Amino acid sequence: SGFGAHAETSLSGPALTWYLAEGSTVAGFNLFYLLQNPNPTTAEARIRYLRGRGAPLEKTYTLLPQSRTTVWVNQEDFAGLGKALAAEDVSAVIDVQNSQPIIVERAMYRDVGTQAFGAGHASAGITAPATEWFLAEGATGSYFDLFVLIANPSAQTAQIEVTYLLPTGETVIRPHVVAGNSRY
Repeated sequence: SGFGAHAETSLSGPALTWYLAEGSTVAGFNLFYLLQNPNPTTAEARIRYLRGRGAPLEKTYTLLPQSRTTVWVNQEDFAGLGKALAAEDVSAVIDVQNSQPIIVERAMYRDVGTQAFGAGHASAGITAPATEWFLAEGATGSYFDLFVLIANPSAQTAQIEVTYLLPTGETVIRPHVVAGNSRY
């Protein structure tokens, strides 16, 4: 009878650029970008939505001084495209256009049956891309599906390699190609 819940750690401070690899508005997911402006002046934040297919979409948001702005990605309207992200897997690059550093987090909730927001989780953004990542958590089997979500915010195609560490000590290596300015 409860609603989805999540917990998140705090961040050490605001930044001018943020990256969010995970995000989906498919299959009952509601995706929110949470933008905090701790400054005494307005911040202009541009979100570049990286999609699994198609060119990125962009939108700029005005963040009032000392405020939090919630962007409900499912409901965002784009000129000539309508709610183009209403059923999409999406990553994001969020950069401030006027030198006022902000904080960025992502929250996702899933409708379960007739209960809105029955399950949820959240994550803070990161402030720099990297060429190597380590993920300790992961499970597959009859109950779990494992997804490794990758955002490529550069214009160049990325050749990546994922190494899965098995409980036996063996590894499985899989190559992937991630198009520029996309989510994979």
